[in-house]
Amino acid sequence: MTGAASAPDDARGQYRTTTTEWARVPPYVRFRYERARELLPRNPMPVVELGTGIGVALAYLARSRPDLKFVGYELSAAAVDFGRKHFGAITNLRLEAVADVREVARRMSYGSFLIALEVLEHLDDTSLDVFKRELMARVDECVFSHPYAQQNIEGTDHLQSLDIYDIFEIFPGFETLFIRRHSIKFIGHWRRCPRGYVREFLGVAGEDKAIAAIANVEGAATSGPSWRQPLRSLAGWATRCDKQRS
Repeated sequence: MTGAASAPDDARGQYRTTTTEWARVPPYVRFRYERARELLPRNPMPVVELGTGIGVALAYLARSRPDLKFVGYELSAAAVDFGRKHFGAITNLRLEAVADVREVARRMSYGSFLIALEVLEHLDDTSLDVFKRELMARVDECVFSHPYAQQNIEGTDHLQSLDIYDIFEIFPGFETLFIRRHSIKFIGHWRRCPRGYVREFLGVAGEDKAIAAIANVEGAATSGPSWRQPLRSLAGWATRCDKQRS
């Protein structure tokens, strides 16, 4: 069932979007999801959205890629119930209500493609830490967006102000897809891939664990030369990442 139906106030969920018709979703929201659609994986891997609301945007993506399976997680049970009524016929889409970010991490499969658009700024410190340590451990690729270095959180429902250092901590080696001045909106893309050159340039005694984490190397807690890799060109690593993704 589709159309211009509106949800009750307690089912508004993400963006307060209540329409079930994709064409009526605000253009700035559609713009973000079009960037995500362009980067959806070529080969089957779970596609997960954090903060899916009623699922109208994820339903659009699911219809555009019937070869992939999509799961949307949302805190508002009312939003999920409303979305299921209107998008339940889409066989490769599932909407689930969750209690918190940790529950999302527990339910997610390893090697997932994550969509996290306008979500991180709404997480409290505990939830953001769970996102970094537990949820991202299950993610191989992510499209994300948030306000950049927001100065005036008071008066909004935003709990975090994220700058370039925060982004690099969560998404080392990310690619900038879009940044708009004045409204300070940021959209980025991240892919899990070893980055040995980071250690080669930055590694110094006492920083092995930190550099291993930044370089996205398995066994980040391991120190010493056992996983040290020679310097390679960025192009060489990019080629390797592309082969892993294809």
